[in-house]
Amino acid sequence: MVPTYSLDEVIKHLRYPLERRLKKGASDARQMVGLLFARPDSPLAREEIVPSLNYFHHRSGDKIDFFCVGYGWFSPPNVAPDQLKVHAGGPNKMGWGFSARRFDEFRRDIERKTSWRYSGGTELLLTNALLAHDSQEVVLEWNSTIRCDLDRMKADGAIIGVHPLFEEVFRAADTASDDDPTWALSDAQGARVAGSGLKRLLLSLLPKSLGDDVRRAAHFAIADVGKNV
Repeated sequence: MVPTYSLDEVIKHLRYPLERRLKKGASDARQMVGLLFARPDSPLAREEIVPSLNYFHHRSGDKIDFFCVGYGWFSPPNVAPDQLKVHAGGPNKMGWGFSARRFDEFRRDIERKTSWRYSGGTELLLTNALLAHDSQEVVLEWNSTIRCDLDRMKADGAIIGVHPLFEEVFRAADTASDDDPTWALSDAQGARVAGSGLKRLLLSLLPKSLGDDVRRAAHFAIADVGKNV
């Protein structure tokens, strides 16, 4: 879990691990990325995400980056004027703060670049960061992005809670190889279906006892946000 105020920060953070993969001989380098929109006043974020920010930060490892939009590090008691303390620091005395202004700036930036529109609740966008061998530009592959409306998914019983969902995504990243990640969507058909590999992963997490109706209903929470221009 990485605190972030801007899309530029996201790109800058991703450059080093992607360049490292290219140096290992990969023709293209990809890394799974999560953009988490979880305002601390949202019930789901307050109850299931904010208390575990430090755990998620360490658990996500080095094969996936979850960027927590609008959040930043603070060293008590020094906090930026527009930033709200949301989580106490650990042994290193660093904690988490939230800036509503920076959150909204990030939201506006993503909405300009994609067809996604913020619901007002707690959402996770899963996508790939790509650095091609012949390119110096890190890009996010919006055309294979998965939108997870976590509030609606939990309300419908599609997920038990945020922790089990995040844990499965982290575990999938742990077991993926650098040169062939499960989310790479390298086949043309998978790319056309807007991230079908990730859809299968998320659908596999649904409680098995709930039946096909709930599995079909879960599709409303998972969508391609690539912008047609």
